Amino acid sequence: MIFEGKINLSESKTVKKIDFDVPRNASKLTVRFEYSPTSLGPVQNHVNLLFYDSLGRFMGRCDRGTKNFVVAPQASEAAVQTRPLPGRWTVFFENHYLFSDVHYRLEILCEGEEGFKTFKGEFHTHSRHSDGTMSVSELSMFLKEKGFDFFFLTDHSNISGWRELEELPGAVGFPGQEMNTFKGHALVLGGKTFVDWKDREGREKDFDEIVREAHAQNALIGVAHPFVMGEPACVGCKWTYEFDPFDADFVEVWNADLSRLELNYEAIGSWLKAVRSGKRVIATAGRDLHTKDERDWMANYVSARSLELMEVLWSIKFGRTYLSSIGEVNIDVSGNNVGETAKHDGNVFLRIENLPKSNLLVVTKKTVRSFNVYGTFEERIEVEEKEDLLTLLAFDEKERPILISNPIYLTRGE
Repeated sequence: MIFEGKINLSESKTVKKIDFDVPRNASKLTVRFEYSPTSLGPVQNHVNLLFYDSLGRFMGRCDRGTKNFVVAPQASEAAVQTRPLPGRWTVFFENHYLFSDVHYRLEILCEGEEGFKTFKGEFHTHSRHSDGTMSVSELSMFLKEKGFDFFFLTDHSNISGWRELEELPGAVGFPGQEMNTFKGHALVLGGKTFVDWKDREGREKDFDEIVREAHAQNALIGVAHPFVMGEPACVGCKWTYEFDPFDADFVEVWNADLSRLELNYEAIGSWLKAVRSGKRVIATAGRDLHTKDERDWMANYVSARSLELMEVLWSIKFGRTYLSSIGEVNIDVSGNNVGETAKHDGNVFLRIENLPKSNLLVVTKKTVRSFNVYGTFEERIEVEEKEDLLTLLAFDEKERPILISNPIYLTRGE
């Protein structure tokens, strides 16, 4: 990618923004930046570049003395050491001082052959650091035995268990917390510090402020069991904030084991209404695990390049995940997977593999189609809208969910 242009003298002490896309297979991002004139005697045109990735994380700075800028596991000086995440990045030109018009050339080179894998995760767990019965190590081993690759430790309004996450014998553990407020429970995934729902004087914070605090540390925040029974059976459990739960990063559309039908059906229906109206809120499942339990539940299947916190958070944020109680399910919509965007010409081709006997609902913005399926299912699906979506829900003979997919987005084009 090459960007060339001019910064006018009148733009001194202003900021210019350019967005660019990093491909999904990138493992290295190299920047070459030059501008002229750079100086007139002792007076310099002073332009810096600051880079932010698709999660909004700061990735480094090209200063006047920067000769080499590389974001990669083996990064250059002035750049963050990490694989560049796919998606829309932003570079800010900070025009600190200009004595003349400036002509610039910015070249961005992305390289790599990263591939995606599927990881099974549990997003809602409790240990003895709150009201769970297992230690963090026991929780890790139990989930590994159940086939999970990773979990978020989301103890009630506590992060003391994080110190035990570094070396676990089973499933990989990531930091999280469940905020127990008087108006509902919220899950914070991937934070660096404790997020409180009240200030130092004990006053309740506005929930928008809580969201900003979570995002400031590159965490995701979502609502747990929004329609669960409230007082007096479960004080503070039902969501009663004015904040719309479907304006969060994600919402728990399935809580607990497969027996909790009615309240979870309300969550699924409300989530479908939200995404069909244009909200991009991600559906997740949470066992709300407190003790060893052999009952079946919905797991989160995440498509990520590696089992690292930021890779997993990226996949959750951009909907590269589906919920399943039957294991991995292969989903293909005209060559695209969950969370991706597929081109359509009025139709798309849907293929699903590994389904048991079930009732499959194929949902777009305006239609719901029902199919009885078993094994591999293939169907050409008519798309009515220029910009549309397709999401999948499958239920077994007892009307229990076996599959809930986040949307595949559809756009008309060649």
